[in-house]
Parts: sequence; structure tokens; C-alpha cells
Amino acid sequence: MGRSMIATIAALLVAASLLVSDPTAAATTADRLPADDRARTHGATVRVARAPRAAPARPMFGEMTTLRGRIPSRQRRPVVLQQRLKGAWRPVARAMTRRDGSYRFRVAAARTRLRVVAPRRAARGLPRVRSRSARLVPRPQRLVATVPHVVARRGSVTLRVRPLPARAGRRVALVLRHPRLGTRRLTLRTRADGTARTRTAFARSGVVQVRVTARRYRGAAATTVRRRLRVVPRPRPAVVSHRGLFGAGAENTIPAFAQAVALGADAVEADVRRTSDGVLFLTHDETFARTTDVATVFPGREGDPVGSFSWAEVRRLDAAAGRSTSPTPVPSLDELLRAVDKTGVRVVLDVKRPDLYTGIEVEVLETAKARGLVRPGEGDLVRFDCFDWTAAQRIALADPDAETGLLSIGAPPSDLTPYRWADQWVVNQRAVDAALTARVRASGAGVDVWTVNSPSTALDFADLGVDALITDNLPALRRVLE
Repeated sequence: MGRSMIATIAALLVAASLLVSDPTAAATTADRLPADDRARTHGATVRVARAPRAAPARPMFGEMTTLRGRIPSRQRRPVVLQQRLKGAWRPVARAMTRRDGSYRFRVAAARTRLRVVAPRRAARGLPRVRSRSARLVPRPQRLVATVPHVVARRGSVTLRVRPLPARAGRRVALVLRHPRLGTRRLTLRTRADGTARTRTAFARSGVVQVRVTARRYRGAAATTVRRRLRVVPRPRPAVVSHRGLFGAGAENTIPAFAQAVALGADAVEADVRRTSDGVLFLTHDETFARTTDVATVFPGREGDPVGSFSWAEVRRLDAAAGRSTSPTPVPSLDELLRAVDKTGVRVVLDVKRPDLYTGIEVEVLETAKARGLVRPGEGDLVRFDCFDWTAAQRIALADPDAETGLLSIGAPPSDLTPYRWADQWVVNQRAVDAALTARVRASGAGVDVWTVNSPSTALDFADLGVDALITDNLPALRRVLE
């Protein structure tokens, strides 16, 4: 038994010596790699391959990114994708190569370093292979939305959106919130150049809130921007400040008119009456009780008609009593015309009660002409309005170049032919609609609306295409119409 074991061991030793001396056995491992790889890595325990390539090369944060590469191999073998974390390489994914050694991984893009490692397989004669590391540097998203600041009502507007980095086929959602038309939702897809666009229009004025969202794309998060689009009538109606600046101080006074001009009024409106001694002055009411301190200055005359006071008596009254610490006199018409002539702002004169003040309409006309505010062919700086349409016609007959306006509480007559001499219909807001506006314009006249204080109502009338809005709320209407 002992001799047989010794013989067996001796035979094994002889066979081993023959195997080591066999050159074909020594080449077996090297033959498993291509010739160029053998030459390049001869004698190395770890073979180095090229770094994987990312597609897209500059992805967005979170976007699914494809990593492709190749290790030297002629057969399928497992590979591990490693990520550099806290100073060490950590495995994040595993895959199998193809027979040519190519591999592919899909990862969510983040700022990091990546490499691919093929573990050593000693039993199959495969050495350990690792790639050079690749730095992945994602780009932050940016959403460029080109939205005009202002667009004319019913005018076509183009909205352009471009998510960056540019990607074809990305979905983009648009939400357009109009205060009076409701919400409109659109879904677009980006083109080959990465842009998406659409054309739209709005039938009514208002401020449109625009929200643009680029939807999630291959793992990249959605991103949103907000814009504002102001839809305005074309052209914007003029804003006429009622009685100077009614409600904010002493109405129908020089300081009130000056403040209205400073706030951007396109025109100012004033009420004209006449004293007992023939001076044209500014006040609205039939008496001085509401607008002045007449009860203090002339006790017992609070209910007397304003036309019963002389000009000297009127000048003793304070038109700002109870509304200002500094006395403000009741102004004459000539003082108003002198003040506004320097500014170039139009004046609308409401000629009060021609039935009480006989001939007042012609006197007002002559006063304005003396100041050079009626200018044939150059555009008048004054217009003469009246509830008494016969008195307004007398102004037109006295000077055909003078602009006249017919004040109306209700709708104008159905037949406007007898009133073709009038330049403007000045109508209470409750009677104005699209049909009336079209009918008046067909007659050759314009339409003004009184008294419009609500910004939303102002936009409604602006959409109808009226010429002017007479208001007590000048700052608000200027803001909404601008």
C-alpha cells in the first residue's frame, strides 16, 4: 500500500513538470483577450479601459442618462457601475456585456464620477478590468417663456416656450387665466429645436395670468414659470376727470383740476353757471349748501339758487370748507381756462341750465374762443356739453368749428339723423351697450360714458370701443387702462 502511494505521487510530479514546460498551456489565458489588449496590458493584474460616454453628454439633473462603453473581451461577462461617494467607489448597478465587450447603463443624472469594473474571473482566466472614471456634470433646468407684456384686444399673440437644455418632444402645459373669460388650458410639445409655440387671442380686456410648466422628462423634474399678459383695448379710451377730482377734495376748483392733470387725466370736466351780475363760474349744484360754507358766510341763504349770488358774494365762499385747512375760492371759468391752457389738457364744459341762464351757452363759447381754445383744423382743447340739446345746437350754429356733446341719461333717440351736427353723445353708463355704440358711430358721432368708477366696468366699455370715460376714480382707471 505504501509503495503504490509513492508511485502515484511520483507520476503526478512528472505530469506537472511536463505541463509547465508546455508553451501552449502558458498561452491559454492570454488567448482570451484580443492581441492588441494583450500587448498593452501584458503582465498587469488590472486592465484599464476607456471611460464610459454619457448620452446626452450634458443631461439635466435627474434625467435618465445612458452610459456606453467597452471593455477588452471576446465573451459576455458581468460588469459593475460604480459611483464615487465619500472618498470610496460604491456599486450602483450591474449588467452583462455583449460578446464584443460593450455595455450600457441607465442612471439618473447627478453631479458625480462613475466608472465600470469587470470583476476578475480566475476560473475562466478573465482578469479584472476597470474603466477610467467619467465625470457627470448635469445642467440645471431653465424655462424660457416669451410672452408679450401687452396685446391688443382681439389681436393675435404668439406665445413661445423653450425648456433648456433643449429636448425634442417634451410636453409643455400652458394655463391662461383671464379675469373675465375664465381659464384656458393648452398642451404643447417641443419641436426638434426644443421650442414650442402657439397663437391665441382674447376677446376682452384684462390682465391674463400665464403659467407655463415643462412636464417631467425622462426623470427630470417639472419646472414652472409665471408671466403676466395685459390685454388692452385698441385704442385706449380717454379718461376724463369728473369735476376736476371729485371725491378727493374740493370739486370744481383750480387745485382739483391741477391734481387731476398731475395724475394723468386726458381731460377734465367742469360745470359752468352764471352769477346774478353775469360772471361765468364753476359749480355743479343748484345751491351752495353742499359744496361751500354758505351757511356760515350767508346764514339763511343755504337754499338760494347759485344764480342769485353776485360774483363778489361768490368769492367770499370757501369751496373747500370742511375738506381742507386752506381756503379755496370758487373759480371763474376764465381762471380755469387760463390754468389748463398751459397744460394742453382738454376741457369738457358742462353748460348748466340754459333755461335759467339765458344765452349762457354762447357766452361760454365766446369765453373759450377768446382764450384760443377753439382752433379750426388743429383740434379743439375744449368741448361744450349740454343736457339741453337745443342749446347745444345753438353753439354749433354759432361756430361750426366748436365741438359739441349731447348729454343723455337714457339711450339716444333711435333716429339720430336730426343730430348729425353733434360731435359726441355723452351717455349714462346704464344705457351704453354694443348696439348703441355701433349705432352712434354709424351716425358719424363718438360715444363718451359717464360716470364710470369701477375698473372692471371701464374695461367692459373699453372693449366696446367708446371714446372716453368720465370718472371720479381717475387713478384706478388710469392704472387698469394703461
